[in-house]
Amino acid sequence: MKKFFILALSLICVACAGCFQAKFDMIITDDGEVFTRTKFVGNALVIRQIEEWKDRLEKFRPDVKAQVVVEGDLRGYEFATDYPDIETFAKSASNLYRANAGKNRGVSQRKGWFFDEYDFDFCFSTPPGSLPPEAEFMTQAAFNGVECDLSIQLPYAAEKTNADKIDGDGKFLTWNLAPVLIHGGEKFMQARFKIWHKEKIALTAAIELLLLAATIFFFSKARVEESDSLAKDFRRKRNVFAGLSVALAIISAYMILAPVAFTAADIISLP
Repeated sequence: MKKFFILALSLICVACAGCFQAKFDMIITDDGEVFTRTKFVGNALVIRQIEEWKDRLEKFRPDVKAQVVVEGDLRGYEFATDYPDIETFAKSASNLYRANAGKNRGVSQRKGWFFDEYDFDFCFSTPPGSLPPEAEFMTQAAFNGVECDLSIQLPYAAEKTNADKIDGDGKFLTWNLAPVLIHGGEKFMQARFKIWHKEKIALTAAIELLLLAATIFFFSKARVEESDSLAKDFRRKRNVFAGLSVALAIISAYMILAPVAFTAADIISLP
């Protein structure tokens, strides 16, 4: 019986090799918009399972409609969802991106003047398999063609990540989920990044330039003024604007360089 099981499994594995692809893609713009694309394609042996996934997803999210995808001998569906900002995404996304108590935090957010900082902590899990060693070996060989990954495209380079592959100067992150899909278990996907507020940076820089200009102006006036009382007044104004300029520079540097320590209060994902 055992030999028959292994032989049957061998035939199934050969037929299924390279038959399934699952892609979870996310694009985040510098304005904070989020575009997600989820694609499942497979051959005739797994299309029924893909159809069931499609039906469950459309039942769970009636607003998400599937688009038929055909890639050679593979057929399946792609699901596209757009979110106006990361906070909306965190509160509406699928289980892959949610927080799980004691396991992962999902999406954490810390807002600031110059930037908003985000911490992604996702978990992909499947039940562990219970195949005998002989079957495990053959399924591994057969599933070498199976693809399953999560990719995230960021507007700016990630500050920290455990991605399996990093491209585009740290903006393109990819995690290979196929081993977890095949063997079961868990995989954690983590990335920390900032979205900069260009308008507020420009405003702060403009104020700093005005303060420096005022400092230089009153410095020059104090040097050429013959009246001691007026010269003294110009020096006082020079010192005030110079002090404000230095204070703004120090505060700005601290706000940009100070490390952010995320806490449970920063989690914005649904549990």
